[in-house]
Amino acid sequence: MYEAGSIVLIPFPFSDLSSSKRRPVLMLTTADARNDFIAMPLTSKPQPSPSLALTAGPLPEGGHLPLASWIKTDTAFSLSTTQVIKTLGRISEENRIYCVQQFCRYLRQGR
Repeated sequence: MYEAGSIVLIPFPFSDLSSSKRRPVLMLTTADARNDFIAMPLTSKPQPSPSLALTAGPLPEGGHLPLASWIKTDTAFSLSTTQVIKTLGRISEENRIYCVQQFCRYLRQGR
């Protein structure tokens, strides 16, 4: 159901943990046996390169992105599929691989 390349909505907590807001993330990996996956956040605020820009509208592999967004390729975290509210769609495999490669470059730089 949840596959690598999917853009899903999750409840993202505010820093004071008082409440949360629905935020989109890119699933870099398919969920493992524990239902965990690695994700990157999306933002509607323009980001510098090497983030990946996505236009609003239909996604290449199905679904719809309501706002122009940027995938923050220098940030990744682990989430559980139990947190997924809904799936918005999927990006192309080429774009998913680009995001993985950019994150690997970021790690090699040691920042």
